[in-house]
Amino acid sequence: MERQVFEALQGTLSADDATRRTSEQALDQLEQNAGFALAAVNVALAEEAGPAVRQAAVVQLRGYVGRHWSIGSTKYLPGPIPDQQAKAQVREKVFSLLVCSDRRLRAVAAAVVAAMAQFDWPDEWPQLFSQLVDLLRADNTQAQAALSVFSEWVNSDMSEQQLDQVGVLLPELRHIFSSGGYGSSTRVLAMRVFSDCIDIIASMAVARREFVDAHIPPILGEWMDLILDVLRQPLVGSDNGSVISLKTECTKALVKAIIGIPRHLGPYCPSILEALWSQLRDLQEPYIHAFVYPDSDHNESATNMLVYCEEDGDAGSIDGYLCGIFEWISRAAETKPMRKFFTAKNAESGAAEPTPFLCQLTASLVCYAQITAEMIDDWTDDMDLFVADEDEEGYRFNVRIAVQEILQTLQDAFAQPLALALGRAAQERSDLARQWRLAQNPSWWLVSEAVLWAVGTATDSEASSVPGLSSLLDSDVWPLAQSTEFPYGQGRAFIFASHVAQALLPDTASAFVGAAANAVADAQLHAAVRLSAVRAVGNFCRHLPANLVRPHQAHFINGLSTIIPQLSEDSAHVALEALHTALRVDQDVTASLEPIIGDVAVGVWQRYPGDVLLTSIVIDIVEDMAANAGARDAFSRRALPAIGAAITQASDGMVISSGIDLLAALLKGGPSPLPAGYTDAVFPALMRVLAASSDSEVLQSGQACLKYFVQKDAERIALWHDEHGMSGLEHIVRFVAVLLSPDASESAALFVGDLVAKIVQKCSTYIASADFAELVRIVTTRLATARTSSFCASIIPFYAQLAARHPTETATLLGGMDIDGQSGLEVVLSAWLKSYLDVQGYYNRKVSAVALTRLFSINDARVGALVVPGDLIPNAANNGKIVTRSMSRTNPDQFTQIPAPAKIIKLLLAEIDMDVESTFARSGGAGLSAVIDETDAADADDDWEDDGDEDPGTFGGAAGLEYLAEFAGDDGDGDDDDDGDEDIQADPIYNQDLNEVLGAFLRQAVQDDQCNFCASIAPLLTSREQATLNKVCP
Repeated sequence: MERQVFEALQGTLSADDATRRTSEQALDQLEQNAGFALAAVNVALAEEAGPAVRQAAVVQLRGYVGRHWSIGSTKYLPGPIPDQQAKAQVREKVFSLLVCSDRRLRAVAAAVVAAMAQFDWPDEWPQLFSQLVDLLRADNTQAQAALSVFSEWVNSDMSEQQLDQVGVLLPELRHIFSSGGYGSSTRVLAMRVFSDCIDIIASMAVARREFVDAHIPPILGEWMDLILDVLRQPLVGSDNGSVISLKTECTKALVKAIIGIPRHLGPYCPSILEALWSQLRDLQEPYIHAFVYPDSDHNESATNMLVYCEEDGDAGSIDGYLCGIFEWISRAAETKPMRKFFTAKNAESGAAEPTPFLCQLTASLVCYAQITAEMIDDWTDDMDLFVADEDEEGYRFNVRIAVQEILQTLQDAFAQPLALALGRAAQERSDLARQWRLAQNPSWWLVSEAVLWAVGTATDSEASSVPGLSSLLDSDVWPLAQSTEFPYGQGRAFIFASHVAQALLPDTASAFVGAAANAVADAQLHAAVRLSAVRAVGNFCRHLPANLVRPHQAHFINGLSTIIPQLSEDSAHVALEALHTALRVDQDVTASLEPIIGDVAVGVWQRYPGDVLLTSIVIDIVEDMAANAGARDAFSRRALPAIGAAITQASDGMVISSGIDLLAALLKGGPSPLPAGYTDAVFPALMRVLAASSDSEVLQSGQACLKYFVQKDAERIALWHDEHGMSGLEHIVRFVAVLLSPDASESAALFVGDLVAKIVQKCSTYIASADFAELVRIVTTRLATARTSSFCASIIPFYAQLAARHPTETATLLGGMDIDGQSGLEVVLSAWLKSYLDVQGYYNRKVSAVALTRLFSINDARVGALVVPGDLIPNAANNGKIVTRSMSRTNPDQFTQIPAPAKIIKLLLAEIDMDVESTFARSGGAGLSAVIDETDAADADDDWEDDGDEDPGTFGGAAGLEYLAEFAGDDGDGDDDDDGDEDIQADPIYNQDLNEVLGAFLRQAVQDDQCNFCASIAPLLTSREQATLNKVCP
């Protein structure tokens, strides 16, 4: 078999595509033999096979371990698994490769050893750890191989059960890191494994606090001086490559430490900050000369200092180190004891102001924020990268993005001090840019662009005033806006002006709006300028009053319609979002441009039906156009043929699903009832597609679409009949029955709850009692076998709608059903009370709570007789431990058993407790939990927890609560699930204050002693629940 494996591996290295594919298929077949692993490792050991084939053998073996070594692998594929004797031979031979002379072979072998260790250690390979430690104590080559294993293994697989091994490992790591007898790459690996060990211990900081408190301080005491020595080591005059690599890895370890064990790292943080800040200052000038100003006289020396060659031949640079520094400082700024380094109180006014350090740091950040020559080269080659780098959640990470993140963190934590510090820094840098511009230094635009970028990053787009804005306009914005030779600077002027649009004078704003409109439409301009103007258009439409934007709306839309077809799939979203924003400015203007908007939106969707982001924007546009009375008819005539073709003719489920989503958007935005003939034309075709499909995405989209059909046109759906006399509602019920059949996937029916709940809301007068009872039976039968809480929670609103409207009838209907030996009432209430807190959406939660009050109040004996799980019983076996899946199976959680009415009261007390707390938060109070849980403060991690007296200028206190209230909506009534639904908004439950409803219910229940409240329910309440009840019923 070794010969077959060798030949197949050799074939995979062929330049001929056909030979390579045939060999890969042969390897797949060979892997089905239990002796494959042994044959592959023998090839890897055979020097006569040649380096390339040997490496290929080990790479193939690594994949094989994931696919066929253990049934417990997430990548396991059906096939024979080697027996223990064969595994032992393979392990021994692969381990021997760790000490071979070929560096690449050692590296791949280390990955294979780590992969096997996931499944075999410690039970089947107990000696592995000691074997690796022996290698650590050998020479540099063997130590590096062992560390390569640990770097993959420790990170993913060691846990609390292997803490003794971690204790053995740490001294060896420290010896390697501190010794001069090991190479830099080996020392880097030692630090990497050390930081992974910190991760393991930090993961137990909550469950085993005493253990962590006992072990972390001495560990840090042994390591921190070593780390600080490395951080303080100068780059000038040293082996830069090795020093930068070591510094980078040390910084990564410190980031993990400040995230996982901030309290323990606290005593060292001032020294760390001092060392890292010193590095930032020292690296600033070399960085900009090496990466920002390629024509600088110092470019060569700076580049030699900051760019180096890795051992594998790849180029390394300072970027990773700088990003690590920025992240550590950002994390440190979020910890309370370190805030004194960033902000202080003004002695006279008491207002928050920046410390000298924050001022210096901010000035340095603005300098590091400059566009590098490499970025410009990348953007010139691929404008999609320019778009990605400008996106808030772009996929590329570099020094500029790291600066963006730290500025945003500082803005969240110290808004006022940062604004002052940034104003000073911006003024200094703007003065420099002006001097360079007057001296005709071509790099002036980079300085001005970075100023505007940094100020925009740290400024709220809703701000009505921006400190120093007038100066920025004169010194940076206007010069850049007129500098056609610097397109990325000119584009920044547009973006900045649109970001601070609300703070601009009306004449200034109007001038920029007009300029942006012209730039979008001007095909002669550089692509970066046009794309920046596109972003500006979206911002102007969002942030400026309609009277300033309306005169340019048609120009915007016309310009966007010309640029969108020219953009790639990766960039079109920017212009499409701007179009969506622009069409909302004035409905009449939008209606007049319907042909343009329709062609563009439908055209983008037809080109990229599988692009989730683009499709989501098109869906928003479709919904808005359908809601526009002047545009909906023409838009529907334009869009429906393309949508219908996708739904009925496409073979790709993704395209069909996307088409159904667009149809749903047309329905959602359209009137109620729908135009005559609409349902008759579209509904039958949709039902035929759904009846024939087994694709989960198609079925999910179909459920949402049918919900909107029922919501908008319930009467016509009920009156429509097919050629066999079956009504539209009967078709929908049959569709629901298929979705909820025992062998159907729960994920495919994830939105069926919304559909059947809508049927309750809209169709009670159109559906016969027997048919409705059958629908309830279908849903209840499936609920009885539900496996996931999310699926149960998605179904609960259906029963909540029923019980809220007709509690007695619902209890009677469910009580009369037999579902595999259980009454339907038992099935529903058990699932409802178990999954109550998993129900999603403000309205659904309110209906669920009100429905439970009404079921409780009917005092039905069948409800009272039902026993359900109550409170968690403390599990001594798992106490103070991280509970793994196997531990939870061995010692599962146990609950008290209580009557259903008592569980209802517990859930409603929890609901009112949460709502009371949010009410207090909106008024800036402490909240009920502060009254009840005063003792919880004892568990705080000293000053390293962000509680109590907030420093001035920080996010917290009343200001922070006001922000949260704004985020959630002033009244707390988020619109996440009302979604423009007139039925929901018209429901009295939606408009009631849930606190008042629940308070009145509880007072009545106690007063009337409903369900034997005082004797049977009150004794089962916890102290917290009793406190909440006492507060509601004084």
